[in-house]
This record gives sequence, C-alpha cells and structure tokens, in this order.
Amino acid sequence: MSNETKSLEESDFLGLSDDQLVLKWLAVRSACSNSYRIMRKEAERFVLWGQSTRGKCLREIVYEDACAYAIFLSDPQPNSMWVSKIKYPRGHPEWRPFAGPLNTSSRRLAITQLGGLYSWMVERGCCDANPFRFVQKPELIHSAVITRQVPLTGIQLLLEAAGESTNKMKSARDRFMVALFYLTGIRTCEAVNANMNSIQTFNETERWLQVIGRRNKLRNIPVTAQLHSELVQYRTAFGLAPIISENDQTPLLLAANSRLKRAHSSTVLKAMKAIMERAATLARERGLPDLSVQLESASTHWLRHSCFSHLAAETGNLILVNTLAGNSSVESIARYIPVEDQMLLRGSSLLKLPVTRGSLAPPGR
Repeated sequence: MSNETKSLEESDFLGLSDDQLVLKWLAVRSACSNSYRIMRKEAERFVLWGQSTRGKCLREIVYEDACAYAIFLSDPQPNSMWVSKIKYPRGHPEWRPFAGPLNTSSRRLAITQLGGLYSWMVERGCCDANPFRFVQKPELIHSAVITRQVPLTGIQLLLEAAGESTNKMKSARDRFMVALFYLTGIRTCEAVNANMNSIQTFNETERWLQVIGRRNKLRNIPVTAQLHSELVQYRTAFGLAPIISENDQTPLLLAANSRLKRAHSSTVLKAMKAIMERAATLARERGLPDLSVQLESASTHWLRHSCFSHLAAETGNLILVNTLAGNSSVESIARYIPVEDQMLLRGSSLLKLPVTRGSLAPPGR
C-alpha cells in the first residue's frame, strides 16, 4: 500500500465516533457471531466507562486509564450505576452493563479484547499507542486435566433426552446437534454459521464439514458414518433430500419449525441446555445421582471437551486431536489426557534415591 493510499485510509477513521470505530473494528475482526457479541459487549462497556468516569473518548485514553479500568472490573462502583442482578433490555431505565464483579477469566478476556481494539486503532492511525499493551492481565490457574466433560453414559442419556420431543423436527434436530457437537468437537459459532453444503462428499463415502474457525481459518472436520446417519434422519424430518446438493445453502442448524430458518447461537445454547436438564432427570430416575449433578452443570462446550478427551483416550495421538480441535498449540490438548491418581502414585514410587554412605536404612530393613 502506498503512503498516499494509507493516509487516505487513515483519514477515513479520524472523524468517526467511538461507536462507529467499534463497529468498524467488529466488522473486520469478528467472523463468529458469539465472538462478535463478546467483543461488542467489552468495547461498549469500556466506551461507557471512559466517557462517564474519565470524560474521554477512545482516542484520549492513556495507560493510567487502562490500568484503572482493569481494577474497576473486579468491583464496578458505584454499584447502583453499574450493576444489576436482573438482565434488563438495553433501552430499559434499569439496565446496567454488569451483573456484578468479573471473575479472573472475564477480566482477562476484557483486557485482551480491548488490547485488540487499540492495536487495530493504532494500525488505522486513530491513536499513537495501545494503552492496554502493558496492562497486567490477571493470571489464570488451570487445572492439570480438563474435568468439564460428559462420560459415555451421559452421552447416551443426552441422545435419549434429545429424542423425547413429540415434535419430530425438533427431536431429529436435537439428536443431530448432540451427535454433531460430540463427534466433531465443533464450536457453537462454527456450527451456526455453517450451511448444509459445507458438508462435501468425496469417493462416495468420505465426507468433510468445512467451517470457518478462529481468526477466519478454514478447517475441515471429518463427518463419520454415525454422524451422517443422524444427518440423513434430520434432513428427512425437515422434508429435505437425504443427499446434499452442491448449491444447498440451507443452514446446518435449523430452528425447530418447517421454515428452514437458521437457528441463532442463543437458540442452540438454550436447546442444548434443555437437553442437558432432561438428561439429568433421566440420570436421577435411574439411580445415577452423580451423573445427574454433572449433567445439570453441563453446557454445549462440555461436548467439545468430551470429544477431545474421549478421542485422546482412544488414540493417544495429540496431533490428531489438536488438528480436529483447530487449536494453535498442542499444550492445551495435553490436558485432555488424564492420569489417574493411583497410576501417578505408583509411577512416582518407582523413583528411588541412590544409597549413599550414612544413609538411613529403609523402614523394615
């Protein structure tokens, strides 16, 4: 890009308001609907804070302001101005931007997103420096093993619960969703943005689902024979042909009616949560209280964890699991391979100190 072209591009942003800048940023940086909502929420909160407490627009914020906001997130005060336990619509007079203090993970996410906004603004010549660049992010303490997952018995109950609806279309759609999220580990936003013709067939039996993942990266996910069987039943229930044509742009996840409309992320998450709750009831009725509690706490993302954990246990191949997950690092995938406490204890006991002169004799000798 020539300097003249770059200057013209930068001048296009200089007269924009904070809200307009945020919308421009979202348009180029967020392909996923779920990410869009998160990024927009964090940006709008900060714009409101900057204007009401600092009297500054986005371009005027400096490092000290960014540090103050990071502290503010842990306890938004005054409470009456910033916090409401009830989620009111945005235009309601009782609406507030926060439901309470943000936990460590949410504070870290907010700082990361705002840093991304300012990096983009610096690139566009809207400001000289990124005030969030050196703001300390709260440290997360990760469990050595990911525990938010559903065992195979729970997966069986989820499929059973999904098929309970008297609405044949909803029943078929819900079973397909459970199968899709568990057998592919796909993210919710990737699923809701996909179409039927995102599934392509090669050699008659080899099928792949192409999705747009994080950072707009294309990813191909295998469609197993079991998942394809659920897909055929799902399509049949909605009056669609079993075989997907190349120009079939019907949404992959449909609203539970005959209109063939795309299901929104919120619709999918609510439907999956309802399935989890019904499965929890089934577990309780069958004398499985621990599994019932687990399913009550579960969410759609747990099926992603379950997919990778079970696949890692079956194959032991972290590269394979990492490729399916679409992650940039194998390190996070290693957390899907659990080590039983007793196995760890037995393995550790194999290490012995060498015997030296003056060593105490082991007990019993």
